Amino acid sequence: MNIHLEKKNKKIIIFYSSIGYGHISAAQAIKKEIHKHNPYAVIVLKDIRDFMNPLWRKIDEKLYWLVAGNCPELFDVLFQEIQMRGNSVPSLALLPNDYPDEKVFEFIQSQHPDVILSTHYGAAQVLGNLREKGKLKNIKIGWLHTDFFQGYFPRISKRIDQTFLAHSELYKMWLSAGVPSEKIITTGMPVYVSEYEYKDQKTTLDKYNLAEDIPIVLITSGKEGVGNYAVLVKDIVAHYKGALQIVAVCGKNKKQQFLLKTLKKNLPDNVKLKIFSLFTHDDLLSLMNIADVLITKAGGLTPVEAFSIGVPTILLNILSGHERENASFFARLGVAKLASNTNQAAELLQTFLFNPAEKEAICRAQKKFKENFKIEHIVRFALNDNFITCSLPGDFGAENGKSVINVNDALSQLDANSPAEVELLLSYATSQSPQRIIWENPFGHIAIRIDKTVYSANYIANPSVDSNFLQHLSLADYLYGVKPPSPSQIHTNTYGMAYGRETIGLRVAGVPAQNLTAMIAEIYRIENDFKNGIIKWDKTKFNCADVVDRILQAGGYGESNIYEKFKLPSMPLDSFEKAKKIFESNTSLKTELVAYHMVPGANADYNYCRFPLSLKQPIRSLTRIVSNSKDFLEMSISKHLVVYYGDPRVYFENLRSDFENKNAHFYNSHHYVYYKALANDLKKFFKFKKAPPKINFWKISFLKQ
Repeated sequence: MNIHLEKKNKKIIIFYSSIGYGHISAAQAIKKEIHKHNPYAVIVLKDIRDFMNPLWRKIDEKLYWLVAGNCPELFDVLFQEIQMRGNSVPSLALLPNDYPDEKVFEFIQSQHPDVILSTHYGAAQVLGNLREKGKLKNIKIGWLHTDFFQGYFPRISKRIDQTFLAHSELYKMWLSAGVPSEKIITTGMPVYVSEYEYKDQKTTLDKYNLAEDIPIVLITSGKEGVGNYAVLVKDIVAHYKGALQIVAVCGKNKKQQFLLKTLKKNLPDNVKLKIFSLFTHDDLLSLMNIADVLITKAGGLTPVEAFSIGVPTILLNILSGHERENASFFARLGVAKLASNTNQAAELLQTFLFNPAEKEAICRAQKKFKENFKIEHIVRFALNDNFITCSLPGDFGAENGKSVINVNDALSQLDANSPAEVELLLSYATSQSPQRIIWENPFGHIAIRIDKTVYSANYIANPSVDSNFLQHLSLADYLYGVKPPSPSQIHTNTYGMAYGRETIGLRVAGVPAQNLTAMIAEIYRIENDFKNGIIKWDKTKFNCADVVDRILQAGGYGESNIYEKFKLPSMPLDSFEKAKKIFESNTSLKTELVAYHMVPGANADYNYCRFPLSLKQPIRSLTRIVSNSKDFLEMSISKHLVVYYGDPRVYFENLRSDFENKNAHFYNSHHYVYYKALANDLKKFFKFKKAPPKINFWKISFLKQ
């Protein structure tokens, strides 16, 4: 591999998570591989969980394993909930976060790294949050996805420089989710199982007093030792009548060890059972290398290590959620067999030991799986100084400067997913400096799109300069334009809105042609009245909200302004929500809220914004002033156009994704699904409690999966 090594003392941080052993195992494998190519590199491995509140960290870990190990249905529902929220929030920064961004940033600043890698999605998410805030500009950020499912994770990939995926099938999924090809690469899962380190099988056999000519079954399920080892061993012995050596690695689970030691006294003489606690990673790999069959859970790393060594693998359906997704993926590829319970695992074991063809087939699939192993791509990203991080031109997003790209493609995707003849565009208040109340115009702006044209009142229009009081712009120019459409235009105030403010769109489909014609006719009446001096802009008597109200009323979608008698001016937020209510009450129309997010990193004069206020909604407005939380209107959007920091592309994202459609039962009866899952888990739990107090390991059928 040809890698430039101009900077011998390159500093690299690798974040991992200590929940499970897979994340740190991958981090250590990456560290070893980097040092093979650059022994001078300074590599810091950091547990992302170190940034958690110490008390909550202990509680969180105990809760995780309590639910994961004992409440599989509830765990699966929680997993679906996380994926749903990740797919539906306007920004991943809104997701719950146990790792405070600022604490992570302080640590990064103290280390002065050139590159940051992560083997855990939570750390990658935090790094994306920091990048979204305009931090970590000149530091390369890469993330290894250590599982084998999609979820909402492609959204993480759009926010950072590079994502390393474990299989080519995942690469296709990420592409389908709209991630640019240059941001993703297939590397396989970094595992360090070099044959020269583990080829001496006799040493391992002697170390553990194992016979070479008797089949060896290795059982392991992570450092927590989840599952039912005793029942599994009992079922294996019941199915397999020949001589057998079983090695059970129980991790930190002392209960598993106790149960197995008691069971061991009752095993037949031709079965040798070896019971161990927590093993070093190297010792576990050496045991895999001598095993005839591995029985394990479907974590991201241990099965892949087994596939790399070439061990026929049986995956127990112990944990749900992400591990269920992994198991399904492995079974589909034919690299492992999936057992729904311990009895089925015992049957599969017998098949492997007595049917060489089955063993050969799975080994062939594992060999093909190894073709994805290209860890050198991760090393190249870390060490190659020619890789350019996110960078934007100095005039990006400024008037007459460089604009975003892919606008028309993104808008076409939005139109295909959410067609609409009419769209109301509510833009936030914007300013040149951070302000809790944007004094120049705290009420924002509202415009209307009819078919392909956006009509927006220009508050500085002058008949002697501009013939139109209303702008006539394409949606692309209204949102992302950088060239003034006419002499009396202010960037981010009358065009190019996305470079300085957020905009929410209410898309309406099904509007009859005659209603559209009536609205267009009203637009020309307004223009003629402006040219003839009958009307002019007035912030209290005839502003942008009044214009939109008048157009909607002409089309049959308006109502009288109840605030006129109080002499209160029309407000964009009120006009938007009033129209929303009218449109939604018409069953012949289809409405949808979309968002056009402000472009981060833009160098426009106006580049700070706040949610629009309304004098007629004082409590809501006060809440928006003092709080940074999202308004309910913002949280109701279903699709959006977004630009990620350092990337000039506009992305279309469907926040009510296929994931939600496939799990409609979950979302349509949210609380009931939680209740049902917990009830089913508790039913199994109480069945366990009703068992006879006397321990008889040949009669504990209630422990079966």
